Amino acid sequence: MSEYDKLMKPFLTEQDEEYQMLIEVAEEYLKQKKEKTPQNKSGKATEIVIREHLLRRGFNITLNPNVKFLGSNIKNDLLLLKEPKTNPNQLEYSLTEVNMVIEIKNNAVANQSRIIKENFDELKALSPDLRFGVVVLSERKGYTHEITDTKLGDRKYRSFTLVSRRIYPEVGGLYSKKAIVDMLEKKEMKKTGEWDKFIAYLKIR
Repeated sequence: MSEYDKLMKPFLTEQDEEYQMLIEVAEEYLKQKKEKTPQNKSGKATEIVIREHLLRRGFNITLNPNVKFLGSNIKNDLLLLKEPKTNPNQLEYSLTEVNMVIEIKNNAVANQSRIIKENFDELKALSPDLRFGVVVLSERKGYTHEITDTKLGDRKYRSFTLVSRRIYPEVGGLYSKKAIVDMLEKKEMKKTGEWDKFIAYLKIR
């Protein structure tokens, strides 16, 4: 029995927000490819979609990709700002303005956990008050490079995988709307509940 089959979670449905994210990411990726939009303008497709969903929930998060802290060269996907009045359109922030550093991934790749941990370690050394989270849109349970809390190696570094997949689509990959629809119809995706856990984690102050 596969790790996916062992996962006692409900199958993903068309009504789930996580499924809408998968579809929106595929559509955004196609749009960027067609329009040849540079990713540094608004970020990668997954980053854009997750940002939009968080904005709808009222979180004050940064609007630009590759934002930095003053005095640091590390580029961050998203920052959760401490105050509602803090300008989310800046390119750099002071450590006192930020509650959490958030990395966004569509799926895991080799050495990703190590790189994320190294960046988080460097930022944590600048301010022990910072919190850290990694959001992975979908991943195959038990995949060698799956990003987990254990691999990140610090209780302040949390990982949230929103959708568990049985497979990686051979045709079209994860940026294909047809591949996503096919996986849904074949019950090859499960809802992990990690999106709700991530939202609750963001609300901690």
